[in-house]
Amino acid sequence: NEPANFVAGDLNDGCTKNKINYPPYVPQVRIDDGSSGLSEKTLCGDSVHSKGLHYDIHNMFGWYQSEPTLDGVRAATGKRGLVLSRSTYVGSGRWVAHWLGDNFSNWTNLKNS
Repeated sequence: NEPANFVAGDLNDGCTKNKINYPPYVPQVRIDDGSSGLSEKTLCGDSVHSKGLHYDIHNMFGWYQSEPTLDGVRAATGKRGLVLSRSTYVGSGRWVAHWLGDNFSNWTNLKNS
């Protein structure tokens, strides 16, 4: 539930060299190519959404989809729905359940969950 393009920023042009796309710090995250700044496999931070800059709403992208997705499930089925999301934010539990993902279906993981 986040915009992903599997390249660093724009397919042809990458990202503009500025403090939003290339801040003076880079968090300790898995980055395939450190030269891409924060835009590894997603949009440039200075991309504009209807809610603001991508830099400001990247982690909230899934939250903005939570309520409309549940509404769509209810409208389509006429029943209560269950929506699982990997991209949740504070307050998302009102509409969706958080799927932790990336675990294996084995007894050890079931016990730990």
